[in-house]
Amino acid sequence: FGAGSSSYGNDSSSYGNDSYSSAWGTGAASSSASSSPFKSSSSSFTSQFHAPSVNIFPVIFVLFVITLFGMMVTAHQMEHHPEGTFANCCRVSLHTVNCIYKVIYNLYHCRLGDIPQVVFASEFEEDEYTDEEIERMRLRPGIERALDVEHRKALRKVGIEMNKIKVTKKKGSVQSAGSIQR
Repeated sequence: FGAGSSSYGNDSSSYGNDSYSSAWGTGAASSSASSSPFKSSSSSFTSQFHAPSVNIFPVIFVLFVITLFGMMVTAHQMEHHPEGTFANCCRVSLHTVNCIYKVIYNLYHCRLGDIPQVVFASEFEEDEYTDEEIERMRLRPGIERALDVEHRKALRKVGIEMNKIKVTKKKGSVQSAGSIQR
């Protein structure tokens, strides 16, 4: 680069001349006001940007049909391929939406301490109780007796059903044995 080879400050270049300052400068404000793209009237703003007019009912109908088709495809894939890629993507998207909802819920209710547990939750975390906690747990009075009564009722019903099955099998085996002896 020799002396005079810099384009900054030369009259022939766009750097250094007053071409940029004319629109916003104090001297040229009146002359450039008529040619400015930012005009104050709202009619010129709407005339510059023409938005295409679209009838909304066909758009809503098409979105409804696409949504309905997507739901049917999702249901079909989940039913026929429950461990497939499609089902896994659905599960991941549901877990993601659930996580985002929980984060927003905790932010809204100012529960900032719960956010790391929501974001970094693992399915492998044990929500079960320790042995010590189980030992300290006691049933409310009357619940233990009610559970025993219901358990005996269930055993009685199962016993009756098992006896019916045994009786029908014995009758069937006696009839089939009698037909063989003839």
